[in-house]
Amino acid sequence: DLMNDSTRLLIVTKKLTQAEAAFCYDSLKLYPQSGLLAYDAIALVVNRQARDSVFTLPQLTGLLKGSTGLPYTPLFDGLKATSTVRYAIDSLLQGQPLNAQKIAAARSSRQVVEAVAANPGYLGFVGVSWIGNPEDTAQTRLLQQVRIAWLPCDTCSDGAYYKPWQEEILTNRYPLTRGIFYVLKENRPGLGKGFVNFMKGDRG
Repeated sequence: DLMNDSTRLLIVTKKLTQAEAAFCYDSLKLYPQSGLLAYDAIALVVNRQARDSVFTLPQLTGLLKGSTGLPYTPLFDGLKATSTVRYAIDSLLQGQPLNAQKIAAARSSRQVVEAVAANPGYLGFVGVSWIGNPEDTAQTRLLQQVRIAWLPCDTCSDGAYYKPWQEEILTNRYPLTRGIFYVLKENRPGLGKGFVNFMKGDRG
């Protein structure tokens, strides 16, 4: 849509690369603006009956490769073309593909949480917005059926483990943190630029 000129603004979980910006310029004769808006994280959820709720990053990598003895099947909101899957490939597997025979997929992030609540054999990967809104009563009820896993801080010296709460994301103590970026295709002030400016403000 961006390349077909029907969309002027994207909000995505990856920074626009120089090659992508050059491709846009070649096609549209303008360089899209891109920048950081906020921080997000990937949360791990387990069933209330699961024996584990504390994991290490090597354990997660092993699960995604299918080379660990942990009794869990990783569950994503799809097997491709989702930001959670791309993050797992880019950041946990360092570009290696998922072992599709060892991975399960739901149709949405909500279904990931629902499936984990019903099956102690799943380890669910979801964006933190699906588990971190205390004002969403439906989300709060669903979270009563699962547990949020602890992960180690890879920049701390005390070996502490953290959950993906706002402070831990802000201070980068939770390891599966990612940026939320805007990509703006406007060469003059317009609706997209105005919305970006609003989102950069305190209220936004």
